[in-house]
Amino acid sequence: MSAPRPPLIATRIFAWTADPERRDAQLGDLLEEFAERAERDPAAARRWVRRQALASVAPNIALRLGRTYRAYTTEREDGTMRTLLGDLRLALRGFRRDGAFHGVIVLTLGLGIGAIATIFSVVHGLVLDPFPFPEPDRIVGVGTAYPRLGSELGFFENLSPAEYLDIRDNASTLEDVVAWDMGNRQLDTEGPPQNVFSAFWWGDVLTTLQMDAHLGRGFSPDEIRSGANVVMLAHDVWVARFGADSTMIGEAVSVNGNPYTLVGIFPEGVDIYGTDLWMTMPVGPEQYARNRRQFQVMGRVASASSVASVNTELEGIAARVEQAWSAEYEEYEGWSMQAMTWSDVSSQVFRTGVFVLLGAVTFVLLLVCANTANLLLARAQGRRREMAVRTALGAGRGRLVRQLLTESVALGALGGALGVGLAYLGVEGIGRFVSTIGINVAGTVQVNGSVLLFTAAVAVGAGVLFGLAPALQASAADIAGTLQSEGRGATATGSRQKLQRTLVGVEVMLAFVLLAGGGLLLNSFIRVNRVEAGFEPERVLTMRLTLPREKYQGAAGPAFFRELTDRVERIPGVVNAAAGSQFPPVGFSFRQIFFDGAEADAEATLPTTLTTVVTRGYFEALGIPLLRGRTFDERDEAGTPLAAVINDEAARRYFGTADPVGRRLKLGDADADTPWWEIAGVVGSTKNLGLDRDPFPEIFALHDQVGGDQNQLFLVVRTDGDPQAFVPAVRDAVLEMDADQPVYAIRTVEESYRQGIAPMRATTLFLGIFAGFALVLAAVGIFSVVSFTVSERTQEIGLRVALGADQSRVRRLVVRQALLPVVIGAGVGLAAAIGVSGGLERLLFDVTGTDPLTLGSVAVLLVAVATLASWVPAFRASRMDPVEALRAE
Repeated sequence: MSAPRPPLIATRIFAWTADPERRDAQLGDLLEEFAERAERDPAAARRWVRRQALASVAPNIALRLGRTYRAYTTEREDGTMRTLLGDLRLALRGFRRDGAFHGVIVLTLGLGIGAIATIFSVVHGLVLDPFPFPEPDRIVGVGTAYPRLGSELGFFENLSPAEYLDIRDNASTLEDVVAWDMGNRQLDTEGPPQNVFSAFWWGDVLTTLQMDAHLGRGFSPDEIRSGANVVMLAHDVWVARFGADSTMIGEAVSVNGNPYTLVGIFPEGVDIYGTDLWMTMPVGPEQYARNRRQFQVMGRVASASSVASVNTELEGIAARVEQAWSAEYEEYEGWSMQAMTWSDVSSQVFRTGVFVLLGAVTFVLLLVCANTANLLLARAQGRRREMAVRTALGAGRGRLVRQLLTESVALGALGGALGVGLAYLGVEGIGRFVSTIGINVAGTVQVNGSVLLFTAAVAVGAGVLFGLAPALQASAADIAGTLQSEGRGATATGSRQKLQRTLVGVEVMLAFVLLAGGGLLLNSFIRVNRVEAGFEPERVLTMRLTLPREKYQGAAGPAFFRELTDRVERIPGVVNAAAGSQFPPVGFSFRQIFFDGAEADAEATLPTTLTTVVTRGYFEALGIPLLRGRTFDERDEAGTPLAAVINDEAARRYFGTADPVGRRLKLGDADADTPWWEIAGVVGSTKNLGLDRDPFPEIFALHDQVGGDQNQLFLVVRTDGDPQAFVPAVRDAVLEMDADQPVYAIRTVEESYRQGIAPMRATTLFLGIFAGFALVLAAVGIFSVVSFTVSERTQEIGLRVALGADQSRVRRLVVRQALLPVVIGAGVGLAAAIGVSGGLERLLFDVTGTDPLTLGSVAVLLVAVATLASWVPAFRASRMDPVEALRAE
């Protein structure tokens, strides 16, 4: 009996669909399995083969198709890669042949790309991603606005403890809400005494941030409730002052002479308002009055919520608080609360400026691309024969465009590489500049991975942007006409000339916008520096002292400052010395005030003033003039009737033309349980909030009468020479009185004013540089286009001269034709500058975004530069020898 045979058709189907490389092995396995099954049940074995054959058809076909596709695509990719590498080799060979031309392009691109990479480093490091929080978009600060107090939305020392509890206990969209106050403490280390900026917390901010301490831990709930003597140190303070000693955790450190347990080191790179020392608040929030607003609030958006839903809930909480408390606290009428990401809160001071600069460098890069495209278009005229020959040999237009785009993208890549190098230098320069303007910023400006990716994308995008139009123009070659001309007397096509003129117009438009922005900021900067401060800020040195409350209680604080100012005044070269809780333009202490006998309904807002505690001689030291009455003298001592001095702005706003001397005032409203003060005199108003702000109402109280409540004062020292030269002598006077007392925040009054306008100054400087670069690029673009146009029209110009056209007429013809796209571009640029001027409004002072003098000056400057740039080639054209011109190829 013969052995059973497998079904023939099923076996052939299995063999045909199998993978050729594995067919024999698979077929052998199939037949061997069939033989074993056939010994038991031949019919079942044949059915099994049929099922296996049918089941293998789809997978085997898919496998074979996949293998074929991969082989095909691999072959195509290899071919594409070979073609791309070939195009790249051709491009590099062309760069070597015309090194000067391409070197200028790469340098220009490098400057433009380097500028945008540098500014993007600032935006990324200081605005978009300044903190190493795990989820930075979920960490928010809560700001408030009190229209009745005349205050706009603010996030710094803006909330009371009661309002913090309103948020913490009622906002379901926020988690781990914390609040903190800020002050100064003395941290005992080896060497001279050190002041540290301190924050006093309700809650553990590390829990809010969802971060771990660098070493140790954060505050425990029990420590927060009890106000335990535990502290955390900022990472940089731990490194700089303690040498990164990891054994300190759990040990005692001395703060204001008292022992505190160091429980942790704050995470590296986390900077919240420049805090050096983190402490628990010694008392609970319920111990403070509802209108004691000196705290900040931070929280984390709940997982199922968003910042928008947080703001919706805060709106409802504010409405309920207004309903419950506005009868007792009028400032709640119309008040509001708003959450903002902590990154946005921290970058408010300079956010507008850096985004203006980012927009400016984008315009610069677009101008660079337009300029480069114009140069490539002009150069394309010399490559017409090359393109025609390649077309005649079978190269399609797509192939030519790809070759030319490869060249432009290669130029973009080279420019990007140069730009990265320039960005490293730019970032270092910006870091040094920021350190000189005295603005505390969170985050780090550096060229990191994100910046490199952004720069690479910009370089490639720029290459495509400036290369596409020239590539399309150059690839559209007239084969017969170009080859027959053999290069003699060929002129550019009308479409190319129109495109070149259009690009010149675009360059002028972009340059106009940049010059207008720079001009507006420069105009503002000049005006703000001409503003009179209202006193004599020259040669006045300031520094701050914080007396430890544990050491200076009651009358000891005023006595210390009285003796200190006497000692400082005896230093040779010191004209006057005094002290105050603030000085112009450093104004931060605002209080609601009630003036007895003030004009009713003087304005819609409740009376609010800066409240400044001073020592005798404060007005003389700053040179603030007395207008009416008197300032503080020997009649004003502890225990005598309280005297106050107000500035002229407060007198004008709240008393009109009436004499306020002898009238009374008190802190708070009419029913506040606070003592009355009698107005003893009126002094001149100063620019107490900065040169770019109107004078704010201000009252002054004498330190001797206020008592030891005010433990932080600024020394103000008027000198007859360079104020900084007196720093050692003044510091020695302090240490002679208290060897453990540090001084800090050392600067002159003029430096304080400069810091106040630092964002405007920085933006003006950089935008001015970009605008100057744009003007040069526009001039180069106009010059190059006119030069190439003149060279192409050599025979035409020679014929005009031969027929009797004088030189001046030839020059006017060339210049007139060159200025047409300039005038059109300037007109469009004027409209664009007016359209984008709104983005500058927050940086402008005493100037509108449509200032006609600035915009008119920019238009005149651009036309003058364009005229000069076109006159040079026009002059050469007018001096042309007609015989040589007519013979020219």
